[in-house]
Amino acid sequence: MSRITLTTAAREALRADEVVFFDWHATGLCCADAGEFSVRPLRRSNLPRRARLLETDLVYAHPIAWVHLAELPVMVDCRPLWRWRRFTTDLPPDAGLRCCLGRPVGGGNR
Repeated sequence: MSRITLTTAAREALRADEVVFFDWHATGLCCADAGEFSVRPLRRSNLPRRARLLETDLVYAHPIAWVHLAELPVMVDCRPLWRWRRFTTDLPPDAGLRCCLGRPVGGGNR
């Protein structure tokens, strides 16, 4: 199971009916699973039917994102930007591509 951790700021930024959702965005035309992650708050009532629970009842993921995040330690933070809430992770910007190519997200070599 994943080790998703929410910072205090991220927990406080979530409204009572919201969860953190890791979405998956396809970025490749030639490779079926090439893509990237995004993270955002989402009302529980708006969760996609196929959303999968990650560790805590506050974090869900798209099924393809779930597969890649299942064994990763990830920290989720929230940085307010004026009136908007910007949820971020400590994943590298190319984490989805690394996962698809079988390269470790931590930066080490296999």
